[in-house]
Amino acid sequence: MKGRTMNKPFITQAQLALYKYQPSSKYFGQSMAVIAQSEFVEFAKINKSENVIDCFSFFWNRRIKHDIWLISFSDNSEMVIKESLKDGHKIYKFEFCEIVDNCNFDDVFV
Repeated sequence: MKGRTMNKPFITQAQLALYKYQPSSKYFGQSMAVIAQSEFVEFAKINKSENVIDCFSFFWNRRIKHDIWLISFSDNSEMVIKESLKDGHKIYKFEFCEIVDNCNFDDVFV
């Protein structure tokens, strides 16, 4: 996948909505941000992606800082993803902010 962008999302907004609102779902009532993060972990176990941010590019997203992205979902839930380098490998950390407008992103990833 190196050098290419994904041509389809690992999960769609419609799938997230089904997981969130279907009473029989294991994610019933949880935010789409939490569901997307959980499903991405499962996706990543099978599909090794070198660029996590590309995997979320089908959702509304914006770069907050040089190493932090905000991903938003249709239920108004949001997650932040931080990219860093450890032992020469990119690592990504997911966090959730209740009020993103007033969030100090440096403190989120401490």
